[in-house]
Amino acid sequence: MKTTERRSAGALAACLLALGAAACGDGSNNTGVDAPPPVDAAPGPAVLVAERVFGTTGRSYFVSVHAAVPTGPIDRSKAREFSSADIEIYNGAVYIRDRDANTMTRFHVSDDLQLVQDGQLSFMLKGLAPGRFHTAYLTPTRAFVLDSNDWRMIEWNPTTMQLAAGADIPITFMKKTALPFGAISPPARVGDRLVSSVYWADLDNLIMYPGSGAALVIDANNPTVPTFLEDARVGGAFRVYADPSGDTFVSGVVGGDVHLFGSALGGGTLPTSGILRIPAGATAFDPDYLVDVEAITQSPGVWATHRIDDHTLLAQVLDPGKPAPANADDYGASTDFIYMAIDTAAKTATRIDSLPTGGIANAGEHIVDDHLYIQYTAVGDGGAFQSVVSVVNAGNNIQQAFTVPSGDLWHLQRIR
Repeated sequence: MKTTERRSAGALAACLLALGAAACGDGSNNTGVDAPPPVDAAPGPAVLVAERVFGTTGRSYFVSVHAAVPTGPIDRSKAREFSSADIEIYNGAVYIRDRDANTMTRFHVSDDLQLVQDGQLSFMLKGLAPGRFHTAYLTPTRAFVLDSNDWRMIEWNPTTMQLAAGADIPITFMKKTALPFGAISPPARVGDRLVSSVYWADLDNLIMYPGSGAALVIDANNPTVPTFLEDARVGGAFRVYADPSGDTFVSGVVGGDVHLFGSALGGGTLPTSGILRIPAGATAFDPDYLVDVEAITQSPGVWATHRIDDHTLLAQVLDPGKPAPANADDYGASTDFIYMAIDTAAKTATRIDSLPTGGIANAGEHIVDDHLYIQYTAVGDGGAFQSVVSVVNAGNNIQQAFTVPSGDLWHLQRIR
């Protein structure tokens, strides 16, 4: 099974909603910084790039800022190195959560494209677990951590970098007690609502919750009453897309490791990998809308899906023409993954020949200036693995952008 954190393949299960991150370190929870410094009236362009690099002693995160998306390998000597770095960008500032230290640190970008720390808070007194938790930013002064370990929403202020007074908002009604792992995705803003996907699984034993297509909807005007939606057709809800029409699309992936070597909780048929829709203003999934990626591609293993537009979906799948792996480890190590373009109206899939067959990589959603950046793993110089990052242009014209030696692309986003 997989998450965006793990390179071993699997049931990317995810209807994750992540609302925020709060903290308090020494008890005062006041960094002495009341607000970010004023932004230059005409700052230059800035794009954040974070690489996750694997070494003999563990992994490191190299975070740097560039005037444009790089076109070649990045000089890591000019980047900031972190042992843990969950990155979010909001209102022109960069927020980096360190899971090990249980802190959230705010940075602004200087004129010479350096990250400058200007605030920090700690989650230590909140007892926030060291997992991956996302933030829902409602306003410059109100945000929530979506804690899928203790199933609560922790409010904090992104401007003052302080925890909000009062109790956390419980979301325990979302918990599936039979499964040890739950996850909430980064929220997408759809009008006045923030929508995240949620999924549950037993990652070690490749067990998927059979109704894991779910969504948590938070009304920005009334965030204390989140709404929980669930649909059994798609598993591993992983990402939310906001459409200009007001519709919300939720994608989910049940990995090939689960399909081939795992099971659904309680037995029975596993859900499929695909996309569901919540119509504009609705509080339920559309029962007549389903893009079934597994049926369309005929692949036994879907690793990642990316919604390009109303009629196009990009999917990285195990080549349906190749023999199935013998076990879950072989699936995760396979280099037989290909990219296919899916016509969601015609329900057809076409292999993208401009991308070679390769291994899986971080399946995160990286979009800069309306261009999607995807990646796959390949053998680099000296036989070491590398991730090849490519940009998807109009007409599914895919062009290599840069490589990440001995690692993968962790975060790519325009700051300004």
